[in-house]
Parts: sequence; structure tokens; C-alpha cells
Amino acid sequence: MDEKPIENLAQLPVYAPAGHIGTENARLVCKEQTGGVFEMVHGTLAPGGHAARHSHAEAYQAMYVLGGAADVALGDAPARRCGAGDIIRIPSGLAHEVTSLGPDPLRLILVYAPPISK
Repeated sequence: MDEKPIENLAQLPVYAPAGHIGTENARLVCKEQTGGVFEMVHGTLAPGGHAARHSHAEAYQAMYVLGGAADVALGDAPARRCGAGDIIRIPSGLAHEVTSLGPDPLRLILVYAPPISK
């Protein structure tokens, strides 16, 4: 891996995870850089974008909302409205779902430990 200690988000490749509509992610820190301990991702969900209900069998996920608004459902609990400054903590195996409400895109920092990337 060609490690660059300083990069701009616009320089990173983007991808859309399976089961996500209107999502564009970029890996800020990948598993190779952390010895497989964690990975950090910047995510953008367009207004109306949706991460269908899913879970990560072995990974703890934390989300920090940078901007925008979303309804976030965790497990069997009703969805909660989340916005800038909110932290969402998702234990491994817990089903979750995210819907971007607009009018601005939902922007997130996501951390997975251990990493979920292949």
C-alpha cells in the first residue's frame, strides 16, 4: 500500500456498499494502516438515501454525524432523529437502518472495529 500521511477527501476513491441507496463512502483509514484493528470511513447519503436494515456479525460500528439529518433505527427500537454532533454506537450483531432526510446530504464518520472491508 502506498501510504500518504496527508490527503484530501476529494482524492480518495469512493464506493457504494451493498444494500445502500444514494450512498458514497471513502475509506479515510483502512485496515492495512491499523494492523487490522479498525477502519474509518467518510460516508455521504443523498437526501432520501437509505442503508437498508443490516448488521455486522463481528464488528462494532460507531457513527458520528457531521451534517444533515437522518432517522436511525437500532434493533427493535423505533427510529430516532439524528443530526450534526450525534454519536450512534452499534454493537456487533445489532440490526440497524439509516435514512437520510434532507434537504442536505447526511455526512458521517464511521468507525468499524474490527474492519468490515474485504
